[in-house]
Amino acid sequence: MRNEGMKVCICGGGNLGHVVAGFLAAKSDCEVSVLTRRPECWQQQLSITTPDGDTLHGKLQRITASAEEVVKEAEMVLLCLPGFLIKEMLQTIKPFLQPGVAVGSVVSSTGFFFQAFEVMSPETPLFGFQRVPFISRVTEYGKSAALLGYKPSLSISVEHTDSKEPLRQTIEQLFHVPVHLLKNYYEVSLTNSNPILHPSRLYSMWKNWKVGVVYPTQTLFYEEWTDEASGLLIAMDKEFMALLDTLPVTKGCIPTILDYYESHDAASLTRKLRSIQAFMGILSPMKKVKGGFVPDFQSRYFTEDFPYGLQFIKNLAQQQGVQTPTIDEVLKWGTQHILQSSLRERFNPDGSQLRSLQLRMLDILLEIDRICQKHHIRYWLSSGTLIGAMRHGGFIPWDDDLDIEMMREDYLKLMKVLPEELPDWLALQNSDTDPNYFFFYAKIRDKHSRMLENTNYDRMWKEQGIYIDIFPMERHPICLHKLTEKSVGHMYKIWRTSTDDAKSIKQVRRIFDFNDKFVFPILRFLCRMLPGRVITSGMGIPYHNPRFKDEIFPLTTHVFEGHDFPVPCNADAHLRHLYGNYMKLPDLDKLAPHVAKLEMSER
Repeated sequence: MRNEGMKVCICGGGNLGHVVAGFLAAKSDCEVSVLTRRPECWQQQLSITTPDGDTLHGKLQRITASAEEVVKEAEMVLLCLPGFLIKEMLQTIKPFLQPGVAVGSVVSSTGFFFQAFEVMSPETPLFGFQRVPFISRVTEYGKSAALLGYKPSLSISVEHTDSKEPLRQTIEQLFHVPVHLLKNYYEVSLTNSNPILHPSRLYSMWKNWKVGVVYPTQTLFYEEWTDEASGLLIAMDKEFMALLDTLPVTKGCIPTILDYYESHDAASLTRKLRSIQAFMGILSPMKKVKGGFVPDFQSRYFTEDFPYGLQFIKNLAQQQGVQTPTIDEVLKWGTQHILQSSLRERFNPDGSQLRSLQLRMLDILLEIDRICQKHHIRYWLSSGTLIGAMRHGGFIPWDDDLDIEMMREDYLKLMKVLPEELPDWLALQNSDTDPNYFFFYAKIRDKHSRMLENTNYDRMWKEQGIYIDIFPMERHPICLHKLTEKSVGHMYKIWRTSTDDAKSIKQVRRIFDFNDKFVFPILRFLCRMLPGRVITSGMGIPYHNPRFKDEIFPLTTHVFEGHDFPVPCNADAHLRHLYGNYMKLPDLDKLAPHVAKLEMSER
């Protein structure tokens, strides 16, 4: 395979894409083109600074977003992309590749070979690096970058061709460094570098992080490395090495973490990682928020190293029957946070109207919690709010209401103290405070907002601000509760089908008062003679799923939006009785909001 005048296509415009393109254009006798989504931001001359203090100047032949323009003439294609973009790029370039043109990736540990085997023709030569050739950072996008560190030698794997040696020689000439040919793709696809190194550090820093926790500074990733992170890294590396022992790889092809970093224990590994010059100044993946910084679960440290690095290692270990308890723990943690973060970005990002609504409801809940604690009133998070606490550590990202429950005796006590205890910005809404309100449970309303719901039940209510629901719970047979639903069902039908609200509200109120003052007291008297362990919604509330006393009491606490709130003692069993597999997400494309219109002002 010739090197002189070779046409090389670099796919990707990130840190590695900049440095690899600039280095090859400046140092090798080849024509370099760049395939990027942002060609308009690039200039033809690319400047690369080196650790030696030199500056390389590489002239790019073509910069484009069109694969057809550059791939059809390319004699080698090199991907410099994160794992989640590899498959998409392979599918993009495949129609324009000439027969026999090699396709490679500077990063193989994020699933390149596994995805290339699936997408590319068996006649397409494939190659991948065991470790990236350079430590790279963009300094000015499309114009300049810093080559922060070289590797003294490189190792690659080549598949789908018998001409492995000529391809190895070509890469050696292009990168001006000795290149070793490894036995097979496992030896480059599996690595204890970033897919293990990054997650160990991230987990050690943020394993106890909760929504609402803000850090005052942005931590240095390597210079503040800890012995705890080193211990995790060593433990994960041991599991990784146990996997290698089951695979057809050359013994020692991937050195242990301790050998690679010339260390002998956690403390010496920490000292080594803190001292590497090329790592100096690298910050942990965090984003700035009000009051400081929080983890950025959408950074590549998460979105690449967990699903396209550690996950591949876990999958292969599972296939080989290798136990990986430490990897499993770290992977589960990272995967959950990535999912929660992606849901937040989609449904309720910071600053969105929905997030503002949720935070106002949280403020209301904090006031109710304060009052309940002061007066020794028991309550617990319920329904979707409880699911949010258990599954998301806060609001379900698309949820626009908040529910709490309490036994009726606590409910009656709370109704008495609220008028005196509520701050000026909140209002109690029940049948006593609002003559047109006809629900058998209360709402606490924010006076500095106006919210209309899709049901339109609230069209004549005095208070229409953001609210939380407070449901009284009672002990009575489910059959009796269904009877109370029937007794008030006509009331809801009248209001739904009303064409004359002034007339209809009088009918509704008569039905409400009749049930509240006559029917329900009689039924409650009967219930005192029929004690049971089943708890359900208060009479007249159209929800009758049974709750069980031993799953609710004694109450415990769980984190919700960074605060500890009361929840049932066996919340998991409680929710499974009510909803089945509540941990499974619904169809996200079929979600229906409660809120039709929302207006908010500052308090």
